[in-house]
Amino acid sequence: MAAPLFVLLYITLFQDQTIDLPNIFSDTKSLFFLIVFYPVIEELAFRGMIQEVIARKTKDYPVYFYISLANVLTSVLFVLMHFVHHTPLWALLVFIPSLVFGYFKEQYKHILPSIILHMFYNACSLFLIL
Repeated sequence: MAAPLFVLLYITLFQDQTIDLPNIFSDTKSLFFLIVFYPVIEELAFRGMIQEVIARKTKDYPVYFYISLANVLTSVLFVLMHFVHHTPLWALLVFIPSLVFGYFKEQYKHILPSIILHMFYNACSLFLIL
Protein backbone atom coordinates (compact mmCIF):
# COMPACT_ATOMS: atom_id res chain seq x y z
CA MET A 1 0.00 0.00 0.00
CA ALA A 2 2.99 2.32 0.42
CA ALA A 3 3.99 2.18 -3.24
CA PRO A 4 1.07 4.25 -4.54
CA LEU A 5 1.54 6.82 -1.77
CA PHE A 6 5.22 7.30 -2.52
CA VAL A 7 4.65 7.47 -6.26
CA LEU A 8 1.86 10.02 -5.82
CA LEU A 9 4.08 12.09 -3.52
CA TYR A 10 6.87 12.03 -6.07
CA ILE A 11 4.57 12.92 -8.97
CA THR A 12 2.96 15.72 -6.94
CA LEU A 13 6.30 17.28 -6.08
CA PHE A 14 7.79 16.91 -9.55
CA GLN A 15 4.90 17.07 -12.01
CA ASP A 16 7.02 18.68 -14.73
CA GLN A 17 9.70 16.01 -14.62
CA THR A 18 9.38 12.85 -16.64
CA ILE A 19 10.31 9.56 -15.08
CA ASP A 20 12.97 7.80 -17.08
CA LEU A 21 11.50 4.33 -17.54
CA PRO A 22 11.71 2.12 -20.59
CA ASN A 23 8.55 1.30 -22.48
CA ILE A 24 8.09 -1.91 -20.55
CA PHE A 25 4.80 -2.91 -22.08
CA SER A 26 6.60 -3.53 -25.36
CA ASP A 27 9.54 -5.20 -23.64
CA THR A 28 8.66 -8.11 -21.35
CA LYS A 29 12.32 -8.55 -20.47
CA SER A 30 12.38 -5.12 -18.81
CA LEU A 31 9.14 -5.91 -17.02
CA PHE A 32 10.65 -9.14 -15.70
CA PHE A 33 13.80 -7.37 -14.49
CA LEU A 34 11.91 -4.55 -12.74
CA ILE A 35 9.28 -6.70 -11.04
CA VAL A 36 11.03 -10.03 -10.46
CA PHE A 37 14.80 -10.05 -10.97
CA TYR A 38 15.85 -6.80 -9.25
CA PRO A 39 13.72 -7.35 -6.13
CA VAL A 40 15.08 -10.88 -5.72
CA ILE A 41 18.71 -9.80 -6.16
CA GLU A 42 18.33 -6.70 -3.99
CA GLU A 43 16.63 -8.62 -1.18
CA LEU A 44 19.16 -11.44 -1.24
CA ALA A 45 22.01 -8.91 -1.12
CA PHE A 46 20.61 -6.36 1.31
CA ARG A 47 18.31 -8.32 3.62
CA GLY A 48 19.83 -11.76 3.12
CA MET A 49 23.50 -10.81 3.43
CA ILE A 50 24.14 -7.22 4.53
CA GLN A 51 21.38 -7.03 7.15
CA GLU A 52 22.41 -10.40 8.54
CA VAL A 53 26.06 -9.34 8.94
CA ILE A 54 25.09 -6.03 10.55
CA ALA A 55 22.56 -7.81 12.80
CA ARG A 56 25.26 -10.13 14.15
CA LYS A 57 27.46 -7.12 14.97
CA THR A 58 24.65 -5.02 16.50
CA LYS A 59 22.61 -7.70 18.29
CA ASP A 60 23.11 -6.00 21.68
CA TYR A 61 21.59 -2.70 20.54
CA PRO A 62 17.96 -1.99 21.44
CA VAL A 63 15.12 -2.23 18.95
CA TYR A 64 12.85 0.82 18.66
CA PHE A 65 9.32 0.54 17.30
CA TYR A 66 10.14 -2.95 15.95
CA ILE A 67 12.99 -1.51 13.85
CA SER A 68 16.49 -2.79 14.55
CA LEU A 69 19.72 -0.87 14.04
CA ALA A 70 20.69 -3.47 11.42
CA ASN A 71 17.49 -2.70 9.50
CA VAL A 72 18.11 1.08 9.65
CA LEU A 73 21.74 0.77 8.51
CA THR A 74 20.79 -1.64 5.73
CA SER A 75 18.04 0.74 4.60
CA VAL A 76 20.52 3.64 4.49
CA LEU A 77 22.79 1.54 2.27
CA PHE A 78 19.78 0.59 0.15
CA VAL A 79 18.96 4.29 -0.37
CA LEU A 80 22.57 5.07 -1.25
CA MET A 81 22.53 2.31 -3.87
CA HIS A 82 19.39 3.84 -5.42
CA PHE A 83 21.16 7.19 -5.88
CA VAL A 84 23.10 5.57 -8.74
CA HIS A 85 20.10 5.26 -11.10
CA HIS A 86 17.40 7.47 -9.58
CA THR A 87 16.80 11.11 -8.80
CA PRO A 88 17.69 12.06 -5.21
CA LEU A 89 14.07 12.30 -4.01
CA TRP A 90 13.15 9.01 -5.67
CA ALA A 91 16.15 7.35 -4.00
CA LEU A 92 15.22 8.81 -0.59
CA LEU A 93 11.64 7.59 -0.97
CA VAL A 94 12.82 3.96 -0.86
CA PHE A 95 13.95 4.34 2.77
CA ILE A 96 10.59 3.59 4.41
CA PRO A 97 9.71 0.66 2.11
CA SER A 98 13.21 -0.67 2.79
CA LEU A 99 12.51 -0.55 6.53
CA VAL A 100 9.31 -2.50 5.91
CA PHE A 101 11.17 -5.12 3.83
CA GLY A 102 13.76 -5.44 6.61
CA TYR A 103 11.07 -5.72 9.26
CA PHE A 104 9.42 -8.59 7.38
CA LYS A 105 12.80 -10.32 7.03
CA GLU A 106 13.42 -10.05 10.78
CA GLN A 107 9.85 -10.80 11.84
CA TYR A 108 9.50 -13.98 9.79
CA LYS A 109 13.19 -14.97 9.98
CA HIS A 110 13.15 -15.74 6.26
CA ILE A 111 13.93 -13.75 3.13
CA LEU A 112 10.89 -14.87 1.11
CA PRO A 113 8.35 -12.45 2.68
CA SER A 114 10.57 -9.45 1.95
CA ILE A 115 11.17 -10.64 -1.62
CA ILE A 116 7.44 -11.03 -2.28
CA LEU A 117 6.69 -7.67 -0.70
CA HIS A 118 9.44 -5.98 -2.74
CA MET A 119 8.10 -7.51 -5.97
CA PHE A 120 4.59 -6.33 -5.13
CA TYR A 121 5.91 -2.85 -4.27
CA ASN A 122 7.80 -2.55 -7.57
CA ALA A 123 4.80 -3.78 -9.56
CA CYS A 124 2.44 -1.31 -7.87
CA SER A 125 4.89 1.56 -8.31
CA LEU A 126 5.52 0.75 -11.94
CA PHE A 127 1.90 0.38 -12.96
CA LEU A 128 0.89 3.51 -11.06
CA ILE A 129 3.59 5.55 -12.81
CA LEU A 130 2.63 4.23 -16.23
